[in-house]
Order: sequence, then structure tokens, then C-alpha cells
Amino acid sequence: MPKRFSSIEEAFRLLEQQFDPQAAQTTEVTVQLHLTGQGGGDWFIRVHQGQLQVVPGVAEGTPDLTVTLDTADYLALLNGEMDPLAAYLRGKVKVQGDVKLVYRLQYLFRLPEDW
Repeated sequence: MPKRFSSIEEAFRLLEQQFDPQAAQTTEVTVQLHLTGQGGGDWFIRVHQGQLQVVPGVAEGTPDLTVTLDTADYLALLNGEMDPLAAYLRGKVKVQGDVKLVYRLQYLFRLPEDW
């Protein structure tokens, strides 16, 4: 049975576990997540010199990418219950900055065996 996330913290823990430092050696990026609604808040994800940081709060300076969406929608995306492109086109996901980074970032993580 596929993994199902019930909280943002749980999703970020898996993100850290599935990070592939070898794939990230040449990637330098900061992504600001602004999650609205219950259980939300601000988080930033930084990839620097092959290392990943997932930190609550707002990143210093201007992030390369800012993504804003409802916490429930974010979990639905992670759980495969919502199509990312459809969510973007419907305005459920708002992106500012270098949108191409969304596609590049997906290659920095290995899917779990039970996914």
C-alpha cells in the first residue's frame, strides 16, 4: 500500500530521507513554501553543495522559487490525490520565480520502495 502523508512534518522527514546528495552536487537553490490553512506555515528548502536543509520559517534574501498553496492541497499532491499541473492551472498552486526549478528538483529525490 502506498505511503500516505497526514502532516507536513511527516512529509518533510521523508523528503530528507529520500534526498540524493550525488544528484544535487551542482544544484544551488532555495525554495520558499508558504502553506496556508490548518497545519500550515512557512518553510524553506535549501539545496547547497549536495546537502538539503528543510527549515521552518522564511528564508533570508530572495528565494529562487516561492510556492503558495493550502496545506491540505499540498498533502493531496504528495499523496497522489491531485494532479500537479491541474492544481497549478486551477490556481490552487501559485508559483513565483523560476518555474523550471520544480521539474529539476524532482530528480534530487529517490521514491521510497513502498511508494
